[in-house]
Amino acid sequence: MPLLELTEKNLNKNILRLCIPVAIENLLHMSVFISDTIMVGRLGTDAIAAAGLAGSLFFFISLVTSSLSYGASSIVARHIGAKEKGHAQLVASQALLIALFMGVLIPPFLIYFARTIFILMSAEPKVADIGERYFQIVSGFLVFRLIIFVSSGILRGAGDTKTPMKVTFIVNCFNILFNWLLIFGIGPFPMLGVAGVGWATAISFAIGAGLLLSRLFSGKCVVHLQYDTIKNLHVASIKRIMRISFPATIDALLTQIGFLFFTKIVAILGTVPLAAHQVAIRIESMSFMPGFALAVSTATLVGQSLGTNNVPLALKSMKRSCLFSVCFMCFFAIVFIVFPSQMAKMFNPAPDVLSLAVVCIMIAAIEQPALAIYMVFSGGLRGAGDTLSPMLITIAGTLCLHLPLAYLFGIKFGWGLGGVWLGAAIDWICRAIAIFILYKRGRWKTIIV
Repeated sequence: MPLLELTEKNLNKNILRLCIPVAIENLLHMSVFISDTIMVGRLGTDAIAAAGLAGSLFFFISLVTSSLSYGASSIVARHIGAKEKGHAQLVASQALLIALFMGVLIPPFLIYFARTIFILMSAEPKVADIGERYFQIVSGFLVFRLIIFVSSGILRGAGDTKTPMKVTFIVNCFNILFNWLLIFGIGPFPMLGVAGVGWATAISFAIGAGLLLSRLFSGKCVVHLQYDTIKNLHVASIKRIMRISFPATIDALLTQIGFLFFTKIVAILGTVPLAAHQVAIRIESMSFMPGFALAVSTATLVGQSLGTNNVPLALKSMKRSCLFSVCFMCFFAIVFIVFPSQMAKMFNPAPDVLSLAVVCIMIAAIEQPALAIYMVFSGGLRGAGDTLSPMLITIAGTLCLHLPLAYLFGIKFGWGLGGVWLGAAIDWICRAIAIFILYKRGRWKTIIV
């Protein structure tokens, strides 16, 4: 794939070239999640609960460990921008080496303590029995998931977002196919139920990892890996990757823990508010796709621009991407305000759940511009190698605003679910202000990766 032409004239073209495949990839991920839910739904309530809990736990672990890709992507982007392909290849190979090490080290603990994890999550015995096997299967194949994350990060840092998108499409096709074959025992395949979802996921991960590795080793992309660069340990490169990835890991860990406690606060309000919360969360998540896609494209453009010592272009990349993100997410804000009831009714909620969900969706409209700003500028800072600033904002936001305000408004003031969501909206507005201030201060311009 040809290198990006890093000029202001090509800025809009580069943004769209990078972010559209990422947005499509997000849609593909959402589609396979929906297909999993539909197929497992035919097995009964316990199966849905078991698959949902096991999937959420594995997603949590995957998201935290995948932060390794931030360091790889940022450094690769910087070297590609500087026309230093050899250095980019070395860093990429060491990132994969770390992924292999983590993928071998972590799974035995997850497999052994699977039952304990389900008990800690307050799962009923029958749900734990069903979900434990699913969790053990996907945990055993964690190494392939990490390879997918790191390989995709390497390719995105090099300016190639199409290959991860294509591989995701293929992975999803195999996932859906093997779900159908293994859940219900079609033809010669055994009927494995929920465990079949685990095997389908694991097989598709292995296929995806193989496709991405073949691309990186084929010599047909900008970053051409070779066996010799992976088998030899390069401590300096590993330190560089971990220096950037560690704050991103803490950031992801705190975000997920904060989300769990946020859900716990909602659960205190009762079953109806919890159901309404889940409906509103699923609707609002649709608005995240353009912001996330633009954050990924911004990280690549900023990293490569700084590699060429073109700080003004890095600045323009963040500003332009932020403008696009705000426009897209403000569109969703308008939709949330005008059609909240119609959107919530897609999930066929009971009347009391519907009324609460509508309130949450309308409050979600308030935070859309702030989310757009935060996503893009945090993506830009990470692309520059500054993962510390977003981490500090996450710590302050989660501990000082998000959780305390949700509890204060929702529980202490008695405002209910609407108060919980209002507290979250205030947090995101404050985070957007904070990330913009750090962007203006410009520390990210001098980060050495």
